[in-house]
Amino acid sequence: MCFFLLICMIAINAKVINVNTDASYFSKLHAGFSQALNWMGDMVVPEDISREPRKVKLALVGLGRTGSSSFSAGLKELGYAPIHDDEATEVADLYAAMMADSSIQSLDAINTELGKRGFDAPMISTHKYVEWAAVAPDIKVIITVRDKKKWAQSWLAVTPAVRIVESRPFTWVKAIQDMQKFNREVMVNVPTNGIPELYEDIPTLEAGYEAWVDFVRKTVPKDRLLEFNVKQGWEPLCKFLGKQVPVMPFPHINDRVVVDTIIKVMLAVTWLWPVLLATPLLLIGWCMRCMQKKASWMAKNSKKQT
Repeated sequence: MCFFLLICMIAINAKVINVNTDASYFSKLHAGFSQALNWMGDMVVPEDISREPRKVKLALVGLGRTGSSSFSAGLKELGYAPIHDDEATEVADLYAAMMADSSIQSLDAINTELGKRGFDAPMISTHKYVEWAAVAPDIKVIITVRDKKKWAQSWLAVTPAVRIVESRPFTWVKAIQDMQKFNREVMVNVPTNGIPELYEDIPTLEAGYEAWVDFVRKTVPKDRLLEFNVKQGWEPLCKFLGKQVPVMPFPHINDRVVVDTIIKVMLAVTWLWPVLLATPLLLIGWCMRCMQKKASWMAKNSKKQT
């Protein structure tokens, strides 16, 4: 408990989340450390953010490490409210409900609730969600893509997160408990195309990536699907969405250094939490021992005086 309170206190002053890919190495380290603390703080005590109700308009079905952070930042610049890493803890209960019942009717209700909570562009890469989006009226689908070999190499940077969120102290957190099945699906089952025991095998990941993109292509009508590489910039995205191209450059953030730092900070927590948890008990024991020694010394000194 003391550890989690500490994390929350630090996270209040750790709001640097992303930096451009051309930032200095130190800036990237700072961003990764800050983002890790911010996420852990939000897991324990979710930030109370007031959002105006919306209606879900976009289904974002690309896998992680396909420029999803840059893509999410770009959508925010265009006026959308996507659900990406930073926002997932706000809707963890809805993700749990979705994994418990992924019927079309249930997904209709869940997306209605996502809209009520202020989001209009959920980032959900599950088969059932793609199937829902393919037949849902007025929903546009976007899948972020990149070279499969580069993606597989990059994906290995985040695979340790699977073990981390299934380890203490993270398994004690309600938001993590709610998202456990969802995380398993989008981080293990989908990327491996149903071969979870090989989720860190490069050939399996490459084949899984191809299978996912092929599934989306075959499932979603072409006139409502955009395959988008963040290197393409604003033009294809804005054309698909009917938006004016912003003056600012398209965001390019959250590179490998940032991700590696986030993973290492969270991994360190799984190693250090027993020590941090035991520290207050050790201090109490030490103080009690000192008091006993002092009492014994005073008793002996009193006997000598008499």
